[in-house]
Amino acid sequence: MTEIYPGCYRGETASGLTVFAEPMPYLNSVSVGLWVKAGGRDDPPGKEGLAHFLEHMTFKGTERHSAAEIAEEIDVLGGHLNAATTNEYTFYYTEVLAGGLPAALSILEELATIPRLAEDDLARERVVIEEEIRTIEDSPEDVAFQLLHEALWTGGHPLGQPVVGRVASVAGLGLGDLRGFFRSRYAPSQMALVAGGRVVPDELFSLASRFGSAHDPTGTPGRHPPQPGAGVALAERGIQQVHVVVGFPTVPIGSPDRYGIEVLNSLLGGGVSSRLFQRVREELGLVYAVFSATSYHSDAGLLAIYAATEERKLPQVVDLVGGEVDALAHCPPAPSDLSRAIQRLQNAFLLSLDDPSGRMVRLGTAAVLGRTPAAPEDVLRRLGAVAADEIQDLAQRYLVPDRAAWAAVGPSADRLRQLLGRHVGVA
Repeated sequence: MTEIYPGCYRGETASGLTVFAEPMPYLNSVSVGLWVKAGGRDDPPGKEGLAHFLEHMTFKGTERHSAAEIAEEIDVLGGHLNAATTNEYTFYYTEVLAGGLPAALSILEELATIPRLAEDDLARERVVIEEEIRTIEDSPEDVAFQLLHEALWTGGHPLGQPVVGRVASVAGLGLGDLRGFFRSRYAPSQMALVAGGRVVPDELFSLASRFGSAHDPTGTPGRHPPQPGAGVALAERGIQQVHVVVGFPTVPIGSPDRYGIEVLNSLLGGGVSSRLFQRVREELGLVYAVFSATSYHSDAGLLAIYAATEERKLPQVVDLVGGEVDALAHCPPAPSDLSRAIQRLQNAFLLSLDDPSGRMVRLGTAAVLGRTPAAPEDVLRRLGAVAADEIQDLAQRYLVPDRAAWAAVGPSADRLRQLLGRHVGVA
């Protein structure tokens, strides 16, 4: 294992598995996660939800242990075991006392290398996933963001498709699809094993060296970057509020502009002292929820602004959002505002480092996206170096109304069209 910055170590096993360790020896626990470069954007057309379905199926048992036996072992360790699928990757994670690390790694290895993937589990898990999809579709906020992604990442690009899939696409997935996707994606060379907490790097590497593959990988299909669009998407739901979100394409996760965009987002709507929260909610009382948020992919990025309000207040809310965006592009922030936004990000980052899971997620996400994790001191320095004129420049370059995509969910699509028409060019 090689120290990549003080207190963080990296290695690569003979099978191609990347290993990261960030010891926190004063803790009694260790958080360990396995990242696989297999996400929703890798689902073949018409098979949306495949990566997510496979994640679910790995928990139904392995060639060595049943699902019940795995659950019992984790319970005995006093830990927990879970997983999640994103656009870019799937990751499996657990947190146990340090003495339970070998057993926890053994479980992660089995899930990712020899899942059972049996026909008798398929139908039951399909029903579970369909209920998960319906849960998301019952959330107007989730629907609004999904519509935004479809409107922004145009041409049917995988980043515009729901990671969980749709009921129709999940209904068509068979065991052959799952096994084929597993063979093409779940190889050690496409994985990163990360641990934070009470862990000895060399011992972790020794345990990780047993990770192998039960198959010869069939090759990883390539990815292609999206072409952003500026569409508008509307949906009807029997609800009282209107949920509206606007998205601006920004930069990939590896861009040096990301630090400035994070500070810009913090100023705009990233916290309770932000301009949007203070103006739209606190001063005018037009909304309960309003915020901005960033997201990054390996080859694209997004800054989104969300609000939920009464239908009759929608034009005013949209005007206020546009006004705050315009203000950032035309005038650099005051020194006190900039300092507060930077301190908020720096302190939140430092707080995340107190949590072994926070360290694990930071390292694992960087590793699976092909990036070398930055030292904490470097992150703090880069945030602190963001200047007021840089914020104005970034707003001018990225928060461009003509490049924005819009989505809204409310009781009437026709009324949404009328209310938004003069603001966002809805036909």
